[in-house]
Amino acid sequence: MDDLIVGVGSSSKKDSVTAGKDAARSAMLSFGRHKPDLAIVFASQRMEYQDLLYGIQSVIGDVPMVGGTTAGEISALGLGSDTIVMCLISSEKLSFYVTAVKGMRNNEEDCGRRLAKKIAKNIPMANAKSMVLFPDGLAGDGVSLLKGIQSVIGSNFEIVGGFLGDGGRFKETFQFYNGKCYRGDLVTAIMVSGDDPYITSTGVRSGFEPIGGKIYCTRANKNVVEKFGETRALDFYKDLLGEERSRRLPEICLEYPFGLIDSKATIGDQEYFQLRCGLAVNEKEGSITLAGSIPEGSAITLMTASRADIINGAKQAAVQAREGLSGASPRLVLMFSCIGRKLVLGRRISEEIDIVKQVFGEDIPIVGFYTYGEIGPLDKNNKKLQAARFHNETVVLWVLGMKN
Repeated sequence: MDDLIVGVGSSSKKDSVTAGKDAARSAMLSFGRHKPDLAIVFASQRMEYQDLLYGIQSVIGDVPMVGGTTAGEISALGLGSDTIVMCLISSEKLSFYVTAVKGMRNNEEDCGRRLAKKIAKNIPMANAKSMVLFPDGLAGDGVSLLKGIQSVIGSNFEIVGGFLGDGGRFKETFQFYNGKCYRGDLVTAIMVSGDDPYITSTGVRSGFEPIGGKIYCTRANKNVVEKFGETRALDFYKDLLGEERSRRLPEICLEYPFGLIDSKATIGDQEYFQLRCGLAVNEKEGSITLAGSIPEGSAITLMTASRADIINGAKQAAVQAREGLSGASPRLVLMFSCIGRKLVLGRRISEEIDIVKQVFGEDIPIVGFYTYGEIGPLDKNNKKLQAARFHNETVVLWVLGMKN
């Protein structure tokens, strides 16, 4: 018997309390007398967040909640840039444990460990399916955060999510947790648990392709790269870009990320490149600060993609996730896509969301946001590629399905 209820609501009302009420009422239309078990909320930077959350709670009551601010809100209606998008879920056969920890800016790996230990202490892990993460997108190295989590719950446990944003300002993000708003440095998480007939699936693709030769990172401090080969990292990057493109640093980094070459990460006969996007450059030191770390000794190459390539990458992710359901019916899609993809696509941004809708069906709820980094496994059905990884410029899809 299908006991899953999913409701999605959105609003572009200017008043934050009204926007919260409007979105919540729309999402509650699917529930009747049922009470939701979980609320996921994504909102733009223009909102008064505590007012927004007050408006939501005045409609749905005291429901476990996670979410935060974005670089663009995603729903089946397309892209929102000054909106709230929310998803309500209820199920008797699934459970949703919501929690949060602070301190990512002090020590990302320790923060991940504490988060995982808190979850493992409070819920049975035997029937846990997926962890969905919403970290502060400006708090530090996503690679180290994942390392800490995986040291507790195992490297092959399914972890997906997106790093919260602030509309491309890169100054401060806000996190939502159980009806309250927090200013940066918080990691919120959902642990989804349950048995048949529900199944989860993931899709992870970018569409970017290499355009340069291989070079090695010879000096790095976490996510600050100092040298490639014998050359300062920034000087090397400028040489690859050329004089004209280099004038657009650091914004040009979104169009030309680095591809981290992992000889173990091959899909079929194709190499998969984990993308690393530059956030800032230091002219004096000649370094580049990336959204995720590149370990010393790692091989990298320069990557790029056309708008058509990026849209096709979203289609590939959707097809991968749909095939991973093994014939089960999709019931909910969470979509996390990078702000870099949004900026490169420009006016064609709606095509990325539309292609995902086409693969899953127009009536399947889609909720998500444009991120400052994405989390997901390259291929959850391949033991060598099951470990969740940190990505840039990538689409990550998490799908909840029901076996027929």
